[in-house]
Amino acid sequence: MFKKLSFLMLVFLLFFNLAVFTAYASNPINVVDDMGFLSDSDIQELQDRIDKIKDQFRLDVVIVITDKMNGKSSMAYADDYYDYNGYGIDSQYSGLLMLINMKDREVWISTTGRAIDIFTDGRISDMTDKVAPYLSKGNYSQACHKFLDDVFTYAYSGVPSGQYREERIPDFYQRNLTYWQKVSRLLRSWPVYVIPLIISIAATIIITYSNKGKVTITNKTYEESGSFVLTQNTDQFLRESVTRTRIDTESSGSNSSSHNRSSTHTSSSGRTHGGGGRNF
Repeated sequence: MFKKLSFLMLVFLLFFNLAVFTAYASNPINVVDDMGFLSDSDIQELQDRIDKIKDQFRLDVVIVITDKMNGKSSMAYADDYYDYNGYGIDSQYSGLLMLINMKDREVWISTTGRAIDIFTDGRISDMTDKVAPYLSKGNYSQACHKFLDDVFTYAYSGVPSGQYREERIPDFYQRNLTYWQKVSRLLRSWPVYVIPLIISIAATIIITYSNKGKVTITNKTYEESGSFVLTQNTDQFLRESVTRTRIDTESSGSNSSSHNRSSTHTSSSGRTHGGGGRNF
């Protein structure tokens, strides 16, 4: 009797979990609108497009609209929301999240896994520049669709030629750090302690060795102070020399290099993220 009851309970739990999972999977969890800017039909259309992108390119795509930042920057909030809410495809958690931060009126795109290489700094800059005008006008649905347009385009194109990763904080985030945040980041950086130590040791060695064998007694040692007086001073022009240096104004090479860079950083979860953003 006990075995039969246990079996029935096990069957019930399996069916219950299956029902919960099915209901959960059918919900549009990739579009989170805390502000109520999007209608139900808007959310469903966006979710349908995201599902197709996920199936075709194996990239998770998330859109979050909120004004509750919990004291975090747009970058930190976007990274953490993606990491701690179960998003990501494959072992690298590949995907990207667009955060529309209504508190600070910022749009931020966070990338993870393979998306870091596909969505370079230049591409992210282009994407945020395209959605910002829609956000400024309050056209949130159009902004989200424009974002998905570019996600599809760049995912289809794949990793651009010459793409590379560089661990650095994005320029937009750097500009928005307060003075004390910058000081705090600097004090937590090991080069601020190691480099001055190396320089001081090198300078000491150079000075020490440069003074070895040097004659320290000269005519000044025995010359009476004030005994030498200059009575006549003459300037004679010898020649004129002009040096010209060409300044190269072409900066396309550096711009191209920057465009193909994927700036990376580590989030609170320990994962590597790329990303970028701007105000709107």
